[in-house]
Amino acid sequence: MVVVFGTLGFRPKSLIPTIRSTPNVDKVVFYCGADKSEANAVKKVSEAKKEVLNYCAAMKISVEAVDLDDPFDFKSIAMRIRGDVRKHKRAGKEIAIFNIAGGTRPTSAAALLVCILEGIPTVYVHDLTYEEIPLPLLKMEYSQVLSGEEREILRILSKNRSRRLTEVELASLIGKHKATVNHHLRNLVAKGAVRLERHPSDARKKVVVVEESTELLLGDDE
Repeated sequence: MVVVFGTLGFRPKSLIPTIRSTPNVDKVVFYCGADKSEANAVKKVSEAKKEVLNYCAAMKISVEAVDLDDPFDFKSIAMRIRGDVRKHKRAGKEIAIFNIAGGTRPTSAAALLVCILEGIPTVYVHDLTYEEIPLPLLKMEYSQVLSGEEREILRILSKNRSRRLTEVELASLIGKHKATVNHHLRNLVAKGAVRLERHPSDARKKVVVVEESTELLLGDDE
């Protein structure tokens, strides 16, 4: 199955050209939403959504329209999109392209970040000509910069975020020597995935803290 992802704002013509130009597309997944206090914006997004749904129905293409609770919540949007992307990948679907031509700025930015992390071909549609403009992103999954050991450490740290683990406690949880864990932690610090902070009650110890952005890197693999 070939899937097209996209974000949608007021203009369905920004998304439909990508659906039309993608060979053998079987499914479309798009994200939309507007400030609920702005009645006119909500109406425009609803009308655009309806037009895309009607187009997909006419072309007999399966479609999943995701209404965002808060189209300005960058982190939540990125987590939702990345979770959906990985769900489709696990199911063996081919993600042909991601159209980021519509939606709020946080929505488009979150989608672009996911495309960078997941190595998804990405396109923007010109506001006036509706010409598709490919964006030159790396066609590789960003998580590949992490070793298996580093990913495991990050998963354990994320699951135990509230505990504020020391290096010794982390090594005990993982079941590996402190020196081995220390080596991987130094690499993770250099990559910006974690940071070391002073222990609140023991200055001789360091607490390992996961950077907030690491949740996006791990996606729904936690």
